[in-house]
Amino acid sequence: MSDRPQATPEVFDRRAEAWDAWQETPWGRLRYRLVAHTVDRAVRRLSATCRVLDAGGADGADSLRLAQRGHHVTIVDHAPALLARARARARAAGVDHLVRTVCAGVDEVPELRRTGEVGFDLVLCHNVLHYLPDTPAAVAGLATAVRPGGLISVLAPNPAMDLLAIAVRRSSPAEAFGLLDAEALFSETFEHDMLRLEAEDVAAALEKSGCTVTDRFGIRCATDLIANDELKHTPAFFADLERLELALCDREPYLRMARFWQLLATRVK
Repeated sequence: MSDRPQATPEVFDRRAEAWDAWQETPWGRLRYRLVAHTVDRAVRRLSATCRVLDAGGADGADSLRLAQRGHHVTIVDHAPALLARARARARAAGVDHLVRTVCAGVDEVPELRRTGEVGFDLVLCHNVLHYLPDTPAAVAGLATAVRPGGLISVLAPNPAMDLLAIAVRRSSPAEAFGLLDAEALFSETFEHDMLRLEAEDVAAALEKSGCTVTDRFGIRCATDLIANDELKHTPAFFADLERLELALCDREPYLRMARFWQLLATRVK
């Protein structure tokens, strides 16, 4: 077990409004549109109606859209204020009968197995692992919730873009060089350190947990290298940027430089 500190529920509840504001930015909206695209590709491999577990799902921004398509969604998160937002959004969308929230940490997901919560067709764990102290243990726990043949989607910030964005957007090669081998980076949105996780290390943890990685995507390959944020608010520019990002998300080498990496894996045992 790692001795790294884990972000507490209070960290996320305290910054819930900042999280809301980030989601409404052009780069926040792009993140969700691109992940919706990649998750839809995954869902098409599964049954017509899926049981979805959104681990660390917060306000349900990734999974509520799946409920709107008739899938059954369980959102697990340890931040009560963010879960309350998820329930409110589900009611507003008329899908609260398909959505259940559980106030618990991602590390408690294995406990669901003892209370009958097993066999999810799809498990999402997006923007979560880098706040947890023990990545392999968290991945192993998540794998227990996926039925054999089911899918798991994991997403986290890409250390490569951490460095490139600082060098290019801030014109600060010295600061970028100082980050080169850093283990963690400060999150301005949640005002807490987050681990810099390599996709290859998480892929290895997935494989060790009985899963086979089938896809890797890059989320926001170009957006974070464009310093003019005002331009991103322009509808025509945003549309062109979205079209480009959709084209790049599964193309080498661009996906390896994206702001976020995303892995899809199938549980085989």
